[in-house]
Amino acid sequence: MLDTKIFLISHIADPDGLTAVLLGKLVFKNLEYALANVDEVDEKLKEVIENPKYKEIHIVDLNITEEYAEKINNSTYKNKLKIFDHHISNIDLNKYPFITVIDEQDGHKECGTSLYYKYLTSIVDNEYLKRNSTKELVERVRLLDTWEWEKVGRPEAKDLDIIFSMYGREGYLKKYLRFIKTHEEFSYTAFDKKLIKIENEKIQRYLEQKEKEMMKVKLEGDLVGLVYAERYRSELGNYLIRKYEDLAYIVLINVSRGISYRGKDRTDLSVISKKHGGGGHKNAAGSPLPKDLLKNITELIFEKVEWENDNQ
Repeated sequence: MLDTKIFLISHIADPDGLTAVLLGKLVFKNLEYALANVDEVDEKLKEVIENPKYKEIHIVDLNITEEYAEKINNSTYKNKLKIFDHHISNIDLNKYPFITVIDEQDGHKECGTSLYYKYLTSIVDNEYLKRNSTKELVERVRLLDTWEWEKVGRPEAKDLDIIFSMYGREGYLKKYLRFIKTHEEFSYTAFDKKLIKIENEKIQRYLEQKEKEMMKVKLEGDLVGLVYAERYRSELGNYLIRKYEDLAYIVLINVSRGISYRGKDRTDLSVISKKHGGGGHKNAAGSPLPKDLLKNITELIFEKVEWENDNQ
């Protein structure tokens, strides 16, 4: 393992973000990390960029704003920062030497984990990175995150999202760190398979219920489906956009987390999401919630509210 002191910032939301952390832990003896949402990256980086104990800072599956990138580019800190991003909405940031944004190469879509894996294998000869179990986990994450599992007929990659959901972030990380260190080949356990079967049945019921709640609305001239959903947003968005051919795209609002967009080649959602402070890909994107949304909802419901903390 490498002794270099690394600080890693990765996406909080899904296996792509957590698997990048797993890879970092396999390679770097002294790795610290933080998980972030899209709109939190600048602040997370500002907290650590000047700390001399970190020789390098890596950001995976996320990116900083162009304004902040410009400031770093005009400073000495650009030499300690490396960013690995696959969101096409950030492609213009490739002009900065410390940022790598690759949406697609060698005939397939990339994800943060796959880009980080290629980088790590290029700088170190690590026995765990060479294992088939690691390679297959990285590939399943890529297929899941880019939704290419559907194109190539590999639903077992989609099931990785269920494992992530059931075990939670830290549970997922501990599970697959232990698994890779003890297994040459990747597989789901018998217990995992039972969880996957039960959860897939639960997901289907959830999709059917949320379909009944979906509203059709006009947004900037497009007819879209809008639904409030806190779970299974990728599955729900893709389920709805395939079923309703009259819709340009689907908007999924999670009032605790953010807004997701899902489409099927009719509208460039990376453009739509960017208008709302987010980013992503043509058919899958996301944006943050307005900062005062929860406060406004609460004050809409209750006439008089006295705020006792800053959580609004």
